[in-house]
Amino acid sequence: MPGRRVIVHAGFHKTGTTSAQEFLHTNRKHIIPRCALVLPNRLRRGAARMAMRYSRFGTTALLDQFSADLHATLSKIEPKNRKVLVSDENLAGQMPGRDGHLDYASTPALMARAEDVICDVFGHETDVVFHFTTRAPDDWLRSTYRHNLRTTRLTMDAGEYMDIYTPAADLEGITADVAHEVTGTVYTIDLADLDDPLGPARPLIDLMELPKHLRNRLKSQLPQNKGSDDETSKALLALNRSGLSDAGLRAAKNDLLGKAKTNE
Repeated sequence: MPGRRVIVHAGFHKTGTTSAQEFLHTNRKHIIPRCALVLPNRLRRGAARMAMRYSRFGTTALLDQFSADLHATLSKIEPKNRKVLVSDENLAGQMPGRDGHLDYASTPALMARAEDVICDVFGHETDVVFHFTTRAPDDWLRSTYRHNLRTTRLTMDAGEYMDIYTPAADLEGITADVAHEVTGTVYTIDLADLDDPLGPARPLIDLMELPKHLRNRLKSQLPQNKGSDDETSKALLALNRSGLSDAGLRAAKNDLLGKAKTNE
């Protein structure tokens, strides 16, 4: 007989994860009675950081530290009779395209290790399920390109970027690889199919099996972490290609993005 359900929501980047997490945080008073939430604020300095480092360097020591950090975080949870949701896209590793990182090849190993930790903390009868939101490859590539223009000193134009990172956009392929490495169920859904009021959080609410009277109290949220428009992206690329110092570049980007947001 299956035990407690633990839901792992590990991505992918730029598939509505921030919007889903903001929705969960905003509606937490209606969710927490039925499901404990472990959101990025509890993971970014520990397990999620180690997942990103492991995806870059691939050492056993980093994978072990990922396990230890996740174990420490989950051991502090008092689930009682509740389900548990763990949500952070960085658990899948570093976003492809950031600082030259190529793909999600490390994600299956990270999810397998996360499953081991969850079963160690909550018992081997735990019903571990994994949820990934996917996105059409070209849309995902454009979105990660614009994000990386904002957050790094990326100097490639969009065409160069898409040529190099197209293999990373096979998000369905990565989830299939995850399914081969874990014993729990892996669920996926395309972001384009999540246009109802619950948005990207809807599959998570479904997996929590939140009862109707609590679902009816949930408040929808505006999309979070939206990408730049074409003109802003061109301006960001020019700044990245400039000779500005790191500090000067950050200031110029903040000014540009502040003006773009004001003009929305």
